[in-house]
Amino acid sequence: MTPLDSSIVSIALPSIASSLHIDFATTIWIPVSYLLFLSALLLVFGRLADIRGRRIPFIFGFALFTCASMLCAVSQTGIQLIFFRSIQGLSAASMGATAPAIVTDVFPGRERGKALGINTMAIYVGLSVGPTLGGFLVQNLGWRWIFFINVPIGIFVVALSLLKLKESAILDKTKRFDLFGAGTFSAGLTALLLVFTLGPSYGWMTFSIMSLFIVAAIAFVSFVLVEKRKGEEAMLDISLFSNNQLFAAANLSALLNYTSFFGVTFLMSFYLQRIRGFEPAEAGLILLSMPLVMAVFSPASGWLSDKFGSRLLSSAGMALICLALFTLSTLTVDSSGFDVVIRLLVLGFGMGIFSSPNTSAVMGSVEKSKLSVAAGTLGTMRFTGQSMSLAVMGAVAATAISSTILSDMLVGLQIEVGTVMAGAFVEGIRRAFIVSGFIAAIGVATSLVRGKGN
Repeated sequence: MTPLDSSIVSIALPSIASSLHIDFATTIWIPVSYLLFLSALLLVFGRLADIRGRRIPFIFGFALFTCASMLCAVSQTGIQLIFFRSIQGLSAASMGATAPAIVTDVFPGRERGKALGINTMAIYVGLSVGPTLGGFLVQNLGWRWIFFINVPIGIFVVALSLLKLKESAILDKTKRFDLFGAGTFSAGLTALLLVFTLGPSYGWMTFSIMSLFIVAAIAFVSFVLVEKRKGEEAMLDISLFSNNQLFAAANLSALLNYTSFFGVTFLMSFYLQRIRGFEPAEAGLILLSMPLVMAVFSPASGWLSDKFGSRLLSSAGMALICLALFTLSTLTVDSSGFDVVIRLLVLGFGMGIFSSPNTSAVMGSVEKSKLSVAAGTLGTMRFTGQSMSLAVMGAVAATAISSTILSDMLVGLQIEVGTVMAGAFVEGIRRAFIVSGFIAAIGVATSLVRGKGN
């Protein structure tokens, strides 16, 4: 549910904008508000869960997420929807920071990769099927059903969690929560994500964007300086990055992975529908090829990582992602659906091989008392990478096609796509995929430096 709601909204934005009579500037905040709160609060909830327990934050997050979904579905104005999406993001952070920690805590080390592989499978399926499922719901039931669908699932999970989920026996409730660390980290990450989100449209060198960048830099420097002095009471133990090579390399690889990959589905959905002329259902089936492969190979690669470690598997996965992105850059205005499927299958295979071993490496590199912080850190990398991927791909694509036309195409306005515009759009996504391919190549390097035997 958490990753699904970060991707399912994109396909529904045209219908939402039309239904609620809101402009593009307001519409863009519907997905952004969710990602901002989710990214900024994951680590905060992770630290709280390690100190006070994971069961209550997980159940609370699911219950609040379910209520927020209902409120999103009945929203009557754009401002209402943005506000309730923010609450969704907050509650999703509470869920996302605790779920991998709960899984890690209850499975023995020899089965950790397999268990987290199933968990990772759900994450990537949620991210990838969002546009496909969203298109089906919007076309047949209306945009409000992309939120209504969460309600019965949420009620079931909350009830099951109250009955079955037990608290970890290893908790240290004597530690104090680092309020200053939480505040500076959240402020810094929020400002940074706003820079990446608003920079392409406002201009990178404008006063507002530069001011946000300065705020982010000051907040992060303050966070690091204070956390070093906090020791065991710090929200994030900085030594996890400075002294734990596996933790640092795997988290950085995850950030680069999502930054290179997440925008692919977003751009390809418009390429297939607006450039190649596929119907939404046909485009959805083509895009479904990637999550299907990911769903198959994520558990298998997690199981393999239990036996052989994460280094070679994760690095090979990133290499395949890099290859797939470069091959996606060779698509033309006349490429067939089969051409697209082949490339997406390679990308999905790479994602399936990378993600589970990398997640298992992060979660297995820390003590049990820091599992939720590890999960929160990894989740922060994931959703920060998502935001950066959309921003980077959009900014690069805009170098080949005017930002106004690109914005109109991305929100699905019914403009006529001529030969010149189609060529410019394809050139834009070609450049975006090349840049993303180089980002993935850097991810191969960071994955390899995690140390032999890890």
